[in-house]
Amino acid sequence: TRMLQEAGLSRRDCFLTNVLALRPPNNDLAALCCKKADAGADYPLPHLGKVGQYLRPEYLLELERLREELEEVRPNLIIALGATACWALLSTNGIGSLRGTVATGTLVGSKVLPTYHPSAVLRNWAWRPIAIADLMKAKRESAYAEIKRPRRLILVNPTIQECLEWISTHVKAECACDIETKYGMIEMIG
Repeated sequence: TRMLQEAGLSRRDCFLTNVLALRPPNNDLAALCCKKADAGADYPLPHLGKVGQYLRPEYLLELERLREELEEVRPNLIIALGATACWALLSTNGIGSLRGTVATGTLVGSKVLPTYHPSAVLRNWAWRPIAIADLMKAKRESAYAEIKRPRRLILVNPTIQECLEWISTHVKAECACDIETKYGMIEMIG
């Protein structure tokens, strides 16, 4: 709740739900999982949690319940808190590499922004400012339902003349260069 407040969001304005409307024994999601062979050949999702763990087919109805809840609410944005929510809403793993990005959900067509689960933030306090920044982005993204990507123009291997023309056209203030090196060699100048 405090992280939402710091991001300019109010918990009462949010619809809160869970991927699973049940608590696994000892709060261990692995207790609800099985091996791929036991999940069946037509299992629709990637592994959950550790490689080789798949949500048992009898619990897949929970995803249908979640889909119905979200379709009824029809939010502009869904914040996926943690790896399990990311798995359910985006059909993928890897919260660390996905957090802060906006994508179209696979469970429902709504816009989804994954970030760290609050309980993970309590275990790794260094993630707290990252999660708050993600929530601040979520506030901005919640203003509209569609995904808006910034228009980008990328010049690959420009000549010095092209660089000077771009700077004179687009840079209205002082600018600085950044030189990236690798193994003692110049790799890129930005």
